[in-house]
Amino acid sequence: MVMGPPPGRFNGMRAAVLPTLFVSLLIVGCSKGGSETTTKGDSPSKTTGSSSEKLTKLGIVDVKEGTGPAVKAGDNCTVRYTGTFKDGTQFDSNEVEGKPEFSFVAGPTGGVIEGWKQGVIGMKVGGQRKLSVPSEMGYGAAGQGPIPANTDLYFTIKLLKIEKPGDDKVVRVKDIAVGNGKAVKKGDTVTIQHRGTLADGKTEIDKGKWTFTVGKNEVIPGIDQGIVGMLVGGTRRLDIPPLAAYGPLGREPMVPAKTNVIYTITVMSIK
Repeated sequence: MVMGPPPGRFNGMRAAVLPTLFVSLLIVGCSKGGSETTTKGDSPSKTTGSSSEKLTKLGIVDVKEGTGPAVKAGDNCTVRYTGTFKDGTQFDSNEVEGKPEFSFVAGPTGGVIEGWKQGVIGMKVGGQRKLSVPSEMGYGAAGQGPIPANTDLYFTIKLLKIEKPGDDKVVRVKDIAVGNGKAVKKGDTVTIQHRGTLADGKTEIDKGKWTFTVGKNEVIPGIDQGIVGMLVGGTRRLDIPPLAAYGPLGREPMVPAKTNVIYTITVMSIK
């Protein structure tokens, strides 16, 4: 059964709820703290007259380096993460089955806490990094949800994907079965069987049969682009970035904002 409107219906969409950590895009304490990009975590400073210890800098430890180009400011990063307090108590994670991957932009415009904006710079795909984030680069004096005010935070981040500026509309295609007969072209009316998931390939967002005219914006741009050249009976996997999918708002309740999706398409007929 199709979840919500057919692929590509944008009217009336609202932003889906992001993971707990990223509900607020206006982060407290973004102007304080510096980054430490060595392989040593920050050495806590003791508060005079108190046994409490507070982080004074962003600590970065690369557990695994990864390969390929490094993250730069402005790159869209897709990650798995776990966040804990100093005592190891977990407050948030998407390393749980059924939770989607999370995507955000590295650098000043990222819309996440300052510790993340700076902390992923230099990572490579497949890499794993531990961040020790002082409260001033996290949620500061305001706190957020389960995070008390003035609390240092600790994260393990696994980088799954980098999308460079200009790549955010590129649909990646993989033919599973080629099919036969004539090929789909712009202006054709096609009937397809489709199944859509989040980037984990498991969380289903859409499924069923759909008839539409290619190039008429009746489906999301990624399907309009990715179906061209398919033959009747052919099956193709489309890996669709956010701007060619459901955009900055996502599609409630299944697709979070700025989320990659995967569609598996089989062409049933072409007219």
